[in-house]
Amino acid sequence: MLFASDLDRTLIYSKRFVTEMAHQEELTTVEQGVYTSYTTKKAAALLRLIAEQVLFIPCTTRVIEQYQRIQFFQNTVIPKYAIVSNGGNLIIDGVVDKNYQQAMLRELTHNSLPAADLISEFRKIATPNWVEKTKDADNLFYYCLIDRAQTPKDELQHFSQWAVKQNWHVSVQGRKLYLVPQAVNKWSGVKKLLEQTENNKVFAAGDSLLDLPLLQGADYAYSPRHGELYQQYQHQQNDISWQFTAATGIVAAEEILNKLQGLLE
Repeated sequence: MLFASDLDRTLIYSKRFVTEMAHQEELTTVEQGVYTSYTTKKAAALLRLIAEQVLFIPCTTRVIEQYQRIQFFQNTVIPKYAIVSNGGNLIIDGVVDKNYQQAMLRELTHNSLPAADLISEFRKIATPNWVEKTKDADNLFYYCLIDRAQTPKDELQHFSQWAVKQNWHVSVQGRKLYLVPQAVNKWSGVKKLLEQTENNKVFAAGDSLLDLPLLQGADYAYSPRHGELYQQYQHQQNDISWQFTAATGIVAAEEILNKLQGLLE
């Protein structure tokens, strides 16, 4: 089995999301530096155990540099593969797979509106009162911080509908707005690894709308109850292909890992 999981707010959490933990000794630090991230000690132990039994694939929207600064995945649990840049890049044994990268860029060239044209259209509605500077993520997609209270909902909806016709996806998650080509998704990377490895089953986890293709493609899938997916799909649980955790916050990681461990026993 292959375990493909989102990281931030699924397996690891920034400081502002760990306030529900009464005792800091229950946490372990997985990332230090400019940013600090945590998981629980129980979750870390479970992940170490699971990574010895299945092929664990971190699947993150983080760009290459942002993923590489998570010390836990460089020193403790060291995955052979990591899907980063929301599926736009594949890391194998710590090195970016140039063949995968070039194939992805070719697909974007042939199947999506050029990024410059999309950004030009976006700037027509992206006024400074609600959008900060739009940033390039590994030359694959774009994101920016926004003021959701000032967002022109009708204009953004119209732009989003237009973007879909250009094979781009617009996603608002918290204070971030993402502009992502439809080909750049985490399931694309997982499918590639299914072809390259002997695995034929996928257990997936993720909290955000950008994780949707990953959860829909997996054989087993869980989403934390606190995430964007829960906010949008909580009233449609009979119609979706994944399950939500009972727990919220950082302890949701423990529940997800326990579910997977139960399947392996």
